Amino acid sequence: MLLPFLSIFIIVTLYITIRIRNSKNAEEEMWDDFWNKEQEANWTRKQDISALAYIKLPLDALPLGRYDDESLTCYEDALRDLSSQPICNLNGISNTDLKLQYGAANLPALTECDTNYSTLLALLANYGEKLYELSHRTEAKQVLEYALSLGTDVGKNYELLAAIYEEEGHPGQIESLRSLAENLTSIRKNSILRKLDARKEQKDRT
Repeated sequence: MLLPFLSIFIIVTLYITIRIRNSKNAEEEMWDDFWNKEQEANWTRKQDISALAYIKLPLDALPLGRYDDESLTCYEDALRDLSSQPICNLNGISNTDLKLQYGAANLPALTECDTNYSTLLALLANYGEKLYELSHRTEAKQVLEYALSLGTDVGKNYELLAAIYEEEGHPGQIESLRSLAENLTSIRKNSILRKLDARKEQKDRT
């Protein structure tokens, strides 16, 4: 009886050993590829980045200065300040890939563009939320829908718009929100979809 158990033990041990070795080799290969790519990226010459899809804030099209509220004024001043800065959506592109495409010397400028983009999305979501809290629903929708056009992945943006669409008697537009969220590549995508689905399920039950 001992021999069959011993054979099974040896086979299982060999199998685990092979799997561990293969996993280790795959990990080493992955790191080698990464460092080779990183080294190549660091030697990539500086490219022209003037043709990037920079975002120009349409300040005249936003409801700036319409209402006397301290919080709104803070958000509006921040948007005006940001409008003079370079803004570009580089989400989902690693630093290594940015360097490979545009040159390592451009990385600080590209990082600034991407940081400004994230700041803009957060500002628009908070600005829209404050407008909504103050019962300026039309203006809130205007701001939040503009953020959607920029590819926002801020969950608050989707939740507030869903609430506005329901209040306006257009719950079908929530499906359009969901379609936009489906196309996101952000790690926030699934969270946004879950909240939109939960809202729809709750609506269906009432």
